[in-house]
Amino acid sequence: MEILRGHITDPKGKPIAGVDIVIVNVARTQSDKDGMYAFTESVTFPQHVRFERIGYDSKVIYVDAKRLSSDSTLNIQLFPSEVAVEEISVTGRRNNSYLNDYAQLGNKLSGSVKDLPQSVALVSKELMEDRQAFMLTDMVQDLAGVNQASAYDDLTIRGFNSGYTSGFRLVNGMRSGYGYGTSFWRTPLTANLESIEVLKGSGASLFGDIAPGGTVNLVTKKPLADKHGSIQFSIGSFQTFRSSLDVGGAIDSTHNVLYRLNLAYEDTRTFRDKNQRTNLLIAPSFTFRPTESTVLDVDLTYDRFDGFLDRGLGIRNNNFYGQSRSFNVNQPTDFLRTSFLTLSTRLIQEISPTLSFHANYMKSIYKEELNEFRTLNTFANAPENTLMNMRFQSKKATDYTDNFVGYFRYKWNRESYKYQFILGVDYAKYAGDPDNILREARSRRIGDQEIPLTLDLNASEQPVIDPSTYVWRQQAEFPFLNPYRSTGFYIQNQISIFKRLKMIVGLRHEYFRSSSADLLATFQTAQHVWLPRFGLTFTLNPSVNYFASYSKGYIPVGADFIYNFKDYGASQPFVSEDSYQLETGMKTAFLNNQLQTELSLYQIARNNMLLATGAISDTGFPIYRQSGRVISRGIEIDLRGQLSEAFQLTANYSFNHTNVLSSTLPGEMGQPLPNAPRNTAGIWAKYAFLQNKLKGFGLGMGINYVDKRRMDNASSITDLGENIWDQWPKYTVLNTAVYYHIGKLRIAVNVNNVFDKYFYLGGFDYTRGFVGSPRNAMISVSSKF
Repeated sequence: MEILRGHITDPKGKPIAGVDIVIVNVARTQSDKDGMYAFTESVTFPQHVRFERIGYDSKVIYVDAKRLSSDSTLNIQLFPSEVAVEEISVTGRRNNSYLNDYAQLGNKLSGSVKDLPQSVALVSKELMEDRQAFMLTDMVQDLAGVNQASAYDDLTIRGFNSGYTSGFRLVNGMRSGYGYGTSFWRTPLTANLESIEVLKGSGASLFGDIAPGGTVNLVTKKPLADKHGSIQFSIGSFQTFRSSLDVGGAIDSTHNVLYRLNLAYEDTRTFRDKNQRTNLLIAPSFTFRPTESTVLDVDLTYDRFDGFLDRGLGIRNNNFYGQSRSFNVNQPTDFLRTSFLTLSTRLIQEISPTLSFHANYMKSIYKEELNEFRTLNTFANAPENTLMNMRFQSKKATDYTDNFVGYFRYKWNRESYKYQFILGVDYAKYAGDPDNILREARSRRIGDQEIPLTLDLNASEQPVIDPSTYVWRQQAEFPFLNPYRSTGFYIQNQISIFKRLKMIVGLRHEYFRSSSADLLATFQTAQHVWLPRFGLTFTLNPSVNYFASYSKGYIPVGADFIYNFKDYGASQPFVSEDSYQLETGMKTAFLNNQLQTELSLYQIARNNMLLATGAISDTGFPIYRQSGRVISRGIEIDLRGQLSEAFQLTANYSFNHTNVLSSTLPGEMGQPLPNAPRNTAGIWAKYAFLQNKLKGFGLGMGINYVDKRRMDNASSITDLGENIWDQWPKYTVLNTAVYYHIGKLRIAVNVNNVFDKYFYLGGFDYTRGFVGSPRNAMISVSSKF
């Protein structure tokens, strides 16, 4: 791997500032006022490198080892353009390839995916645009080994849940409100995302307490030097209207201050009864370059949601298809209103050509107001299962998340070996507001009578309940939101020997402190763990790499699960989880690196996994249990890129076998994990006509298959006391699209679930099943300016 650098001049030898230098689908940098440029990360060659600057002809150069000088410099001369500036800015930017070969992962494990000793699944912004994906979950079918577990921000990765209680989302490598705490209900929007990255297996040595199946990192769009803009309007099924705006460029003539603004809005009734919603996203970002060796990024994200919380479909008499997909238990008086406000900053300071300092800080504030009429997760007339027990919850909460990442990076390059050493510290802090309120009712008063809350699934109409008639129970505690502080110290070394063998060795010490969710209580707990990782990649030939890795993971438990364990149905305190992953496989790159594949084999073992039983205690707490030992083994194949300039392709297949090896729950041993399909597969292909009368037209088509999956909670118990689980049915869904480009205008028509398949994304039990959308269409018109 080399760190590419060089000098850019005009025909008279004068330096050119503000030139965008792009290693296609890998990395980007910009020339300074003296025409000098240098990439911050090592890159494996050969690669195509593109040079662009308004007022100059763009240039694309194929760079291999023969073209580079001994010190990895590449000096370029650009010629003034005779074409209009506006035309250059439009034609020079677009890249339709689905291949995104550069993983960032908060810059802790960044580099070419082919060279990383661990599986990484990527979704590019071009694929998100072609799929008209508005939310993260719209792209799940294009990620190998990943499937939806519910309609929330709730995924299963390599058999393990990555959601509310067992993982969190990263934004540019930082913890955020997305996917953690009460924001479980809110799926992140994609309008401000450059890509979606999933690091498969444990990322604990990099990020701390990560679910062992995988880590989801959302990479946001960054400011660009060239002035650019695009606007999009979409209308579709279920009275859906969407619009988005993306503008940016340089504020000053020297290109030292850049900005970008992403806006998105959605209004839709959805296909579910009493479930309309509006989404608003405002995301400005700035880049400052006060000196040649200093870069400061500032991002602000505001996300607002106003609608309903959909608790899923109550399944009548155990018949998966016995109800309309639109049936919803919500009351017209229910509501869910949330808002995120996130500020993040990133500083990169080059101390010397070999030493740099990196510091990131993120502050997230999440607010939620909720009224919901929802299931109590049980039936009042089992096993007929037509009358559900219900409850009403009212909540007002504010959560705060702070985290800081700081590290030094030292690079040492020699002819036969290179290494990149990182020494750093992470700090994260979470707390709920002292004035947070949660109230619950399980009955209502009619005259002098108090009657339980129930819902008859056979009734043709559901009664509207006056919220003033609810009978409030004793104040309920928040079950998961224990305030915490987590500090991690880590070292990592990426070593390259004779350009064929690359190794990563890392070690992290995590110190986790948690306190009572009841802020008036005083008890606290402390947990700590050592988290090693090791990986190697060996280049068999220029097109094929072999890799292998080992990583350890853990997930701590909150203080209430240790001190107040009886509230959650346990006879002894809960303990923190531990896990490890072994992985090996091959990574290939063909067609001049434009088509890449991964084949991986893995084993993940996890001990003391915390699982919800679905039951609720009389005091309002959910009942939990811990499994003894579970294991996940599998094979994944991931393919992405382009077969030609006209043909883009992404495809994946995953075989995943999970098994509960020990459990305190009768009948669970030998069962697979909940919402963990054994087989999943997905493909999306796009063909664009480049010549003749059809020039500008494109066609897209994709198929997604998900195998049957076990429910979270048992559906019945035998006379011997053993639990019996049912399974969500397998499904196959076909999606299509038609595109047309004419100049700056783009028109797209997407039709999803073409054959109107009635299918289940997943769920928890017969009281909470989550169905996929019926056949739906979306028409989009976008333009660049």
